[in-house]
Amino acid sequence: MALEKIPTRCTFTIKVQSGLNMSGNPVYKTYNYSNVKTDAADANIYAVASGLGALQSLPVISYSKADYSQLVDMI
Repeated sequence: MALEKIPTRCTFTIKVQSGLNMSGNPVYKTYNYSNVKTDAADANIYAVASGLGALQSLPVISYSKADYSQLVDMI
């Protein structure tokens, strides 16, 4: 069985700390960016995410990337 992985979409997320709750625990907010080119290099995505993160007034906690693919059985 020949299996092919076809990239379908890519997204990245910037997570920031937006404050504290009544118990003093951090509250987080996420900004999601979709329609990222599936062949974009991780370093390039990080450069864009960190550039956008630098514009935030809130402290950035993390950057995440998610790749989605379709698996197709090539008969």
